[in-house]
Amino acid sequence: MKSMAEFKVPEYILNSSHYFDAILWVYVHMTVIGLLILTIGYSVNDINKQKWIATLLFLVTAFYVYLDFRSADWIYGNALYKGESSIIPAIIGLIVNLLFFQLVIRLFTSNKFTMRNNDNKLSSR
Repeated sequence: MKSMAEFKVPEYILNSSHYFDAILWVYVHMTVIGLLILTIGYSVNDINKQKWIATLLFLVTAFYVYLDFRSADWIYGNALYKGESSIIPAIIGLIVNLLFFQLVIRLFTSNKFTMRNNDNKLSSR
């Protein structure tokens, strides 16, 4: 786990089979979540369901952002991971979170989406 060495994680932890298993689980988990988001995004056509799914994803990513900023090495973090680069995952998460936020705002405030011929296909006026 050389990628974590820059965050000054102790060597004995980096060499642990438990740590390797946990990191592997995290990467698989994040890949599955990404695939679920894509699948849901392409398959849900009902505007009301899109609103609530976008809201849920905004809230979930907000929690992830909180966790990333909490453990980063900065004035408000606990510096679980050391170094300036420990803030980068939090910033990336914040960008993703803001993308979901703008989607929620657009879905809840826009009246330009209407149902066409009651066939569950969205069209723009």
